[in-house]
Amino acid sequence: MNRRSILAVAATILTGHILLAGIANAQKPSDIEAIKAAHQSFYAALSGRDVNAMAAVWANKPYVVNIGPGSKEVALGYEDAVTNYWPLIFDQFSEIDVKSTSIANIHVDGSVATVVGAESAVLQPKAGGEPRKFDLFVTNLFEKD
Repeated sequence: MNRRSILAVAATILTGHILLAGIANAQKPSDIEAIKAAHQSFYAALSGRDVNAMAAVWANKPYVVNIGPGSKEVALGYEDAVTNYWPLIFDQFSEIDVKSTSIANIHVDGSVATVVGAESAVLQPKAGGEPRKFDLFVTNLFEKD
């Protein structure tokens, strides 16, 4: 993929805002580690194509937002962003390998934390053919609940 394609994908993919539970209030080292653990839990659920694990890492709130790789619109609310979205995605791919490759910044402000970084993805369509491979920038939002 060329840089323009990567930026286009990054603009529509998980520039996404993921609101998750279990994040600490202050920017102490232990809080940062908790945020990193929640961040990695999302990637483990995604790569495991695990609907139950994915449901566990998302906040069941009406304001959660998800913008995925093939999104034509923003999925808003738990039902659209999680319950309806992830099973459809997992059904399209026989393998999903998505990793957080770097974290450029973690910022905590009260009960909300932001993680900005990069990720690398390899998605094998169930229909066959070449895997889809891409690298992109990501912003994930976490909320202490």
